[in-house]
Amino acid sequence: MNPQTTAGGDPRAEQDRYARFEADLESRGRARKTIDSYRSDHTGFVEWYATSRSTAFDLPALTADDVEAFREQLVADGMRPSTVNRKLVFLKRYVTWGHMQGDVDPGLVAAVRTVKPVPQAPRQPRGLSDIELRRFLREVERRAGTRDQAIVYTLLETGMRVSELVALEVEQLTVNGRRAMVLVEDERGYGGRTRRLGLGPDARRALRAYLAERGSMPGALFQGERGPLTANAIQRIMRKYCAFAKVKASPGTLRHTFARHFLADDGDLVELADLLGHESLETTRLYLQQRGGGAPDPDDGPMRPRAVVGGS
Repeated sequence: MNPQTTAGGDPRAEQDRYARFEADLESRGRARKTIDSYRSDHTGFVEWYATSRSTAFDLPALTADDVEAFREQLVADGMRPSTVNRKLVFLKRYVTWGHMQGDVDPGLVAAVRTVKPVPQAPRQPRGLSDIELRRFLREVERRAGTRDQAIVYTLLETGMRVSELVALEVEQLTVNGRRAMVLVEDERGYGGRTRRLGLGPDARRALRAYLAERGSMPGALFQGERGPLTANAIQRIMRKYCAFAKVKASPGTLRHTFARHFLADDGDLVELADLLGHESLETTRLYLQQRGGGAPDPDDGPMRPRAVVGGS
């Protein structure tokens, strides 16, 4: 059933409303990929609503029961939980925006937020195999400047999150002779803990070279032409060298690689949880299923991140 020919809601008003929502997303700097995904989700929901409710979709008329029925239909259609939940997130954000515009009653916002996501099995962390890691690091060594090398090796030898990396300031880094470490402030409210992460020889070498170029002025450790690097900038840096190496990896993949090799070298699970900043040991326990990283390159010894643990 075509929503533009059914009774009920005003399709043109809804089109205008969604255009304003999309313009608001753009003004807030949301990624083009996110905006395009929301547009697709909106189109799919409008079509489902017109068919199942026999009327054109109009945001102010939406109910939590409509959202729950949509959720159940997506599950019945066999969609993956992550896809179902993404579509629910879109609807909740659209409703919240509609309330801010005065188009939606606050009671609807609260009701829609109570629609539960589809349970998902814990995601298995994926690190790079030894062969993939070797290919990736070869391209980094071959093509990257001192800053990018320092970024890659710091991520690989500490297992820190990309958000923690971009928040690092020069004062949190100590490099003395053959000893180097960073102090990382936990970002997720875990009692205000500070993690002390040691750096291996590759990260020490790369950071010394980068600091010689950067200088010792205070502020964000990793800088670009326009100021401190963002998480998105780090992601783009990773994608560049991954493209050359023909591997798929992100800062999170390097974090998982660090964890896998730490356990492969008979590291302690509790100690790994502390290094990664996990609140629950059950999260860290997922890495126990990831021991081993694939066959090593027959022409060379295994390439493993050199995790230096602890420090005084």
